[in-house]
Amino acid sequence: MDRFGTIVFEDLNITNMQKNHHLAKSIADVAWNMFITITESKAEDAGSRVILVNPRNTSQICSRCGMIVAKTLSDRVHSCPHCGLVMDRDQNAAINIMRLGLQSQG
Repeated sequence: MDRFGTIVFEDLNITNMQKNHHLAKSIADVAWNMFITITESKAEDAGSRVILVNPRNTSQICSRCGMIVAKTLSDRVHSCPHCGLVMDRDQNAAINIMRLGLQSQG
């Protein structure tokens, strides 16, 4: 079974994100663009693909019902008042990111 045929990332605007003085060092340390480039190269060699999706609202949208649930960066739990889904904010975003990537394939 091909478990890793599709890898999906948010298409983050790193340059703009580094203008935030609170986040700049962490973002630079991660070397996000290099990570994406290496992943794309390795995926191509393995016959897989990398998809970049628009990051807009990926952590705000409820992955179960699709409603917007506003959060600040410090809110680490997604708790939807519409459908009752409660999960880690990053897990909720990951589900949304994968869904967007798969939808973009058609």
